[in-house]
Amino acid sequence: MAHFVDVEALNFRSAPEVNPGNRKAVLHIGQAVEVLGGGAQEWHQVRVDLADGPADGFIAKVIAAQPVTGFLARPSLREPVSEAREELVATAIAQWLRFSKGQGKENVDPFFKFVGEMWKGIGIKLDGKDVDVPWSAAAISFMARKASARFPVYGKFKFAAAHSKYMHDSIMKRKSGSTDVPFWGFRLDEALPEIGDIVGRWREVPRTFQDAVVSDSFKSHTDIIISVSPDYVLAIGGNIRNSVSISRYPKTASGHLSDAEGAIILMVNQLG
Repeated sequence: MAHFVDVEALNFRSAPEVNPGNRKAVLHIGQAVEVLGGGAQEWHQVRVDLADGPADGFIAKVIAAQPVTGFLARPSLREPVSEAREELVATAIAQWLRFSKGQGKENVDPFFKFVGEMWKGIGIKLDGKDVDVPWSAAAISFMARKASARFPVYGKFKFAAAHSKYMHDSIMKRKSGSTDVPFWGFRLDEALPEIGDIVGRWREVPRTFQDAVVSDSFKSHTDIIISVSPDYVLAIGGNIRNSVSISRYPKTASGHLSDAEGAIILMVNQLG
């Protein structure tokens, strides 16, 4: 069974020890890893696909705590969730990699062309050079559309140029009890965040979940959750720092998403 890297960057080494000379590669979050067994106490022996083919090596089992930044010690790998959730996460990570892990900027070739593809996916005739037009909702729509190739139910996502459209739609779908849809909208304290869910937050003007109940038109933003830790989640979205980037959302002591970063809704993935 494949496991997945659960930290943003993970050193892949030729020997089970920390040594500058034995680092073979840096693995990225969401990268598939086959655990072979036979590693030392603090190390996994693994096989991973690199650019030049499969390679065997070692990764640390646990990433040490970093008191200065508040990072808590955590396992380097996670077990897979449902195939449908993994597919959405994979499409989000693919776009993050396509945008050079958040370093590829929206106004630079070829990245503006990628933004243009996202607009095209929702039927809007923009080529990506219109950098003053927010494209983050088009990005999430693009990711969901990509995931629908394997899991057609994602094709029932409310593809739109505004996040509020599909926030509202997910709430209405839950109210109606629709079961053949990809997401239901919940208040933050009603459901625990999981990989493959979508977190939504207000932008510029403070809003609440109730605003998303009564309106589908307000400034907002969403990200796809790709990693869940005891104290925060990591999520990927578009038009963050002018790229496709990873954001961090804190959790409360109960494990629910906090509203500290403006979060107002958790769109829970209904596909397993």
